[in-house]
Amino acid sequence: MRRKCAEVDDMRWAWQTRRAAWSVPVLFLLAVVTRGSAQTLTETESRAAAATQPTTQPEAEPTTQSAPGPGETPPPPPPKYLDLRYDEDYSYLDGPPGSYQPDLFDPIKWIHLNEDTTLSIGGEVRGRLEAETNTTYGSREPAQDTVFLHRYLLHADLKYRKLARVFVQGIAAFIEDRDLPPRAVDEDRWDVHQLFGDLRFLGEDIPLTVRFGRQELSYGRERVISPLDWANVRRTFDGVKVMYTSEPFDLDFFYVRPVPIDLNEGLNRKPNQYREEGHFYGAYSKWRPFRDHYLENYFLAYRDTGDIVSPNRKAGDLTYYTIGGRAGGKWNQFDYDGELAGQWGQWAGDTIQAWMGGVDGGWTAKVPWSPRFGGGFDFGTGDEDPFDNVVQTSNQLFPLGHAYLGYLDLFGRQNILATNLNLTFKPHEKVTTRLAWYTFWNDEVRDAIYNVAGVPGRRDVNGFAGHDLGNELDLTINVALDRHTSLLFGYSHFWCGNFIQETGPDQDPDFIYFQYMFKF
Repeated sequence: MRRKCAEVDDMRWAWQTRRAAWSVPVLFLLAVVTRGSAQTLTETESRAAAATQPTTQPEAEPTTQSAPGPGETPPPPPPKYLDLRYDEDYSYLDGPPGSYQPDLFDPIKWIHLNEDTTLSIGGEVRGRLEAETNTTYGSREPAQDTVFLHRYLLHADLKYRKLARVFVQGIAAFIEDRDLPPRAVDEDRWDVHQLFGDLRFLGEDIPLTVRFGRQELSYGRERVISPLDWANVRRTFDGVKVMYTSEPFDLDFFYVRPVPIDLNEGLNRKPNQYREEGHFYGAYSKWRPFRDHYLENYFLAYRDTGDIVSPNRKAGDLTYYTIGGRAGGKWNQFDYDGELAGQWGQWAGDTIQAWMGGVDGGWTAKVPWSPRFGGGFDFGTGDEDPFDNVVQTSNQLFPLGHAYLGYLDLFGRQNILATNLNLTFKPHEKVTTRLAWYTFWNDEVRDAIYNVAGVPGRRDVNGFAGHDLGNELDLTINVALDRHTSLLFGYSHFWCGNFIQETGPDQDPDFIYFQYMFKF
């Protein structure tokens, strides 16, 4: 008989734990003082960033900026902050007064060091209080944990016309009061997060750029490559990227190495270094054949020489090749997005044959609160026979799994089938609420289930536990106070299915969190 997890109030709301409760009033105090909203683009449309900038108007007399008179068009608002901060463009500040709405941080956003050289400075402060219960279904102690995550990012962007550029970003990320084992993405004390240079070696009129150094990568809807903003420490790579950019078509080539976080403490800790065994390279293209519609194609390769254990329980080198495509767009009140990728290669001498992908869409009603009714399906194949010479488990690579497979992060895009129904609405222009219902199955009953990081967990090699993993309900409320600051509240609950009940403890997980973020 199934044992039900304690209700949320049995968590004692975790907010009252003595060591973490102080963080809630601190976050609210910061919200009152700064009054802002981080309007970050959830899908990084890097090459479209310039299109969001206000248009420079003809030269005007140097008078004090005032409100537009009757019949005059007000200046456009400042651009939104981007998920990839290096894609932001503040050249519109060269326009005359009245051609843009001023912002408190304008003086540090477009500093002219001389006629051809500019400097832009920005940053972020984010704090999140999390309370989780039974996230391993009650299989470890303590079953309940409350932590406070906080991070600080500061960057400088130095540009010489369109010919050369240096971008540097520092990070300080911390976690307080964690009782469970540490996670690899929670803490990075005082490190260089990004440091790269750009060169247009064929001239500034030819949109071909070479980027070299430590950098974040983001493509498409981040199903396969993402900077992983949900984590306290974002994901970076060391390497080189060549970018061709035009209005209808973009093409990137890159060769990089993942940069894991050094988990040593105190004097034993070293600056983060790329993983010598890991090699990630490929090509990614984006074509915009029509307005509001796009087609993407990619070839990716990941090679690891670190004796990784395969789903067939063999240790050795792995090479995953991935070829995929994505299409999406908007039509009237409908939006759609779909992606499919095939994988092949070798792992410890075994042949790889795998697939992964996802599709989602929605319809937005033109009524008060602008409700959007949506749904989606996501999958990653699993291994049918753990004792043969074929690996059929997909490799999710470097995704933002948090956005597609439930906010509890119980599953990754490996040996998974998942459907979701969701409703998004805006009861106020600054408040966005989302409800989502997920149903999960494993693709193959004899393969393991994999968490959001791709780490294998429970397995039934006989296949008697079946496919049913369970259901999840997610609620999120996002409040945009103004351009710089946002507040986020979320709650998630998971109901264990037959597979979980038959393979060990089956306590239902809960997750509740409150986040504050300020960007400038």
